[in-house]
Amino acid sequence: MKICYYYVMKKTLVLGILAHVDAGKTTLSEALLYAGGTIRSLGRVDQGNAYLDTDTQERARGITIFSKQANIDISDELMLTLIDTPGHVDFSAEMERALSILDFAVLVISGPSGVQSHTKTLWKLLRAYNVPTILFVNKMDMSGVNLAEIIAELHSKLSLKIVDFSKAVGCEEDDEFYEELASCDEALMDEFLESGKVSHSSIVDGIKKRNIFPLVSGSALRYQGIDELVSVIQKYMEAPSSDDEFGAYCYKITRDEKNTRLTHIKVTGGSLRVKSGINDEKINEIRLYSGNKYTAIQEATAGMVVALTGLNDSKPGMNFGKGYKENKPILEPVLSYAIRYPRDVDATQMLNILKEVEDQLPELQVEVDDEHREIRVSLMGTVQTEIITELIRDKYNIAVTFDVGSISYKETIEDVVEGVGHFEPLRHYAEVHLRLEPLETGMGMQFDSEVSEDLLDKNWQRLIMTHLEERVHRGVLTGSPITDMKITIVGGRAHNKHTEGGDFRQATYRAVRQGLMQASSKLLEPYYDYTLTIPEALVGRAMTDIDRMNGTSELTESADGIAVLNGRAPVATMHTYATEVAAYTKGEGILSLSASGYAPCHNEEEVIASRRYNPDADNRNPSSSVFCSHGAGTVIPWDQVFDYMHVPSCINGMKRDDDLNNIKVIRHKENADQLSIGTDEIDEILNKVAYSNTRNGYSAHKGISADRARANREVKIKEAVEVEYKGSTQKDKYLLVDGYNAIFAWQELKELAKDNIDSAKDSLLDSMCNYQGFTGEEVIVVFDAYKVPNKGIDAFDYHNIHVIYTRTAQTADMYIERFANNNSRKYDITVASSDGMVQIITRGDGCRVISSRELEQIVNSMHLPG
Repeated sequence: MKICYYYVMKKTLVLGILAHVDAGKTTLSEALLYAGGTIRSLGRVDQGNAYLDTDTQERARGITIFSKQANIDISDELMLTLIDTPGHVDFSAEMERALSILDFAVLVISGPSGVQSHTKTLWKLLRAYNVPTILFVNKMDMSGVNLAEIIAELHSKLSLKIVDFSKAVGCEEDDEFYEELASCDEALMDEFLESGKVSHSSIVDGIKKRNIFPLVSGSALRYQGIDELVSVIQKYMEAPSSDDEFGAYCYKITRDEKNTRLTHIKVTGGSLRVKSGINDEKINEIRLYSGNKYTAIQEATAGMVVALTGLNDSKPGMNFGKGYKENKPILEPVLSYAIRYPRDVDATQMLNILKEVEDQLPELQVEVDDEHREIRVSLMGTVQTEIITELIRDKYNIAVTFDVGSISYKETIEDVVEGVGHFEPLRHYAEVHLRLEPLETGMGMQFDSEVSEDLLDKNWQRLIMTHLEERVHRGVLTGSPITDMKITIVGGRAHNKHTEGGDFRQATYRAVRQGLMQASSKLLEPYYDYTLTIPEALVGRAMTDIDRMNGTSELTESADGIAVLNGRAPVATMHTYATEVAAYTKGEGILSLSASGYAPCHNEEEVIASRRYNPDADNRNPSSSVFCSHGAGTVIPWDQVFDYMHVPSCINGMKRDDDLNNIKVIRHKENADQLSIGTDEIDEILNKVAYSNTRNGYSAHKGISADRARANREVKIKEAVEVEYKGSTQKDKYLLVDGYNAIFAWQELKELAKDNIDSAKDSLLDSMCNYQGFTGEEVIVVFDAYKVPNKGIDAFDYHNIHVIYTRTAQTADMYIERFANNNSRKYDITVASSDGMVQIITRGDGCRVISSRELEQIVNSMHLPG
């Protein structure tokens, strides 16, 4: 294979092509490839021979699904790396991932269609990612297209800084051109008034700073305007500066035809060679792709976009070496689907396959819904479900289907609260205090710290911040992700001997949840911006439909019998409307949709009632805290945590007295008698630290009381749901563990048992103590003693769990089966055993059954220290 060292000698620019679907984006990419000599003939999307539409589904559907790369020798001095991105709204996440590596973009506008709703979304994204942008108005060869009208529309709907650069191509720049440039920026105006023109360097700088947006027009299909576009790129686009120190940014993961994992990066500084290391992994190969072919190179330098083999832990958005700009995705899937797969396919196998697909499509957000025993994925729309179905069928030979889909809701809060989390099972300790406060719509999640390092070590603060950022926090109305909220660390405490990293994870998660349980929450739903083009005679019908959908509508255009409506509507009511439009307009109507963020849910009570979510029963997101009592963890409900916490309240960021000795002790005697930490240091703290919650006349806990929190939620939950959860009898939960079966199934315990079986048993019991403290379930660990002669059942409590040694001639299996048979109607029982017969018998008694290895995975997933 050819070693391409010549790439590093040239000016390298990464160009992204973006457009609304059917604007001619891929056709323009073909024309640029032809102009640079990369291809010898122009391919066409409708003929299935476009250079960059390499996927079979892309060729069959005539759309771009995956972003592709091609290299173009524009001149002896300039090398373009072209990134062709999807235009269909269902694949917007793939498009957005490419924005992080672009030096500039070409936004393609369809002359006949003008600015569509998705065009506005692309414009917002380009602004958010700060990408210099050229506009190419395409399909100017079609009748009735007027460039002046299009530019006026672009000025009205996108920016007044869009300037027609046709006058600057192939001839001297004139006064009219300079005047247009000067109107874009105050500094340019000053320069023009002083010298009568705008310098070339000022134009280049203006484009780079997004103060000028060049426009070129033509027809990509007929190769009109392509040379002018190339000239603008050569003359005015400048590669960003780079450092000598190595840096790179991963923007996507793919797999080749041999299933080799490829990490696609842009080198942002320095250079990278084959066999060098990144994050403790070695690079086996560096590939420079162009279409579906690649050249293996020995070194990649700043500005190059390459694919690496040998990396298994990389993921989109990851930085390597010197830090690069970090951009959290703006566009998110708005629909959630349960995936259905054949019965002969193991659930674990299916989950692993989906995780591999998620590696390439992070927006899938694969998760297991334990309550409904199903695997769910998040997607942008129905076309994407079809693509995923075909991808899994072709690559893994498994036929999957999706359910009808449900809306991806979010939640936020409406007031400021303090959340407290305490985690203190046997030989562990951490306490965290957080302030939760609402943000403006669309601001997402923000995290900060206001704690002095004198009160909480910087390393612990960093750990808390890591745990805040590492997971999706769930709300208490429907269990949907929280957004538009700021979380600030305002207090916390560690123990010199007993605190481990996992302790702060648990305390942090519980503090967030405890705060949410107090707050007044509201439900948010995703919205679409839409553009609806229909015959004028049907405007009344359309506006009535949109009003029924709880949307807004505005008649923005009406001419020649065609009307255009623009507005906003909930995804829940509009995502299937395109089919209805096609029916009542007899195929003449066109509905264009684009994601428009989240807003308050139009039918909040109905959604909350239908979800039937009980926050107190969500063991994955506990709001309770764990305090030490009699040498074991004791679960304290969220609304009682303030009575037991060890650090005084700090609501609204008010600073505590630095001298803890001056804080008056206000401790409830009954709580002091019940809870004993067992170390001199913590006892001393408890004797000094007050539960003084009153600051400047404001009582934190009275202001955000459990009663008020409950009342806030009850307003939003229908009586039917309240009756179901509060009126019905909840069964106590029991976990029965086959002790020796677990020891020889858990790898760590198995190795320990080789040296000392008693040590393995103690380790298992300690793990189950912490499990009990985390879940609140009753835990019974059963060990065989059936070979011991003349022995009865030996039952005792080990801290907060129960331990059984069976009697003579009774195995652990027999005890578990008998207990399940006698008590399955009274209790909600889970049996943890890998014995097939035990599983069959206890499942028949109505028990939930998991294997011993599954129990190990559950314990590990809870990040329980041990």
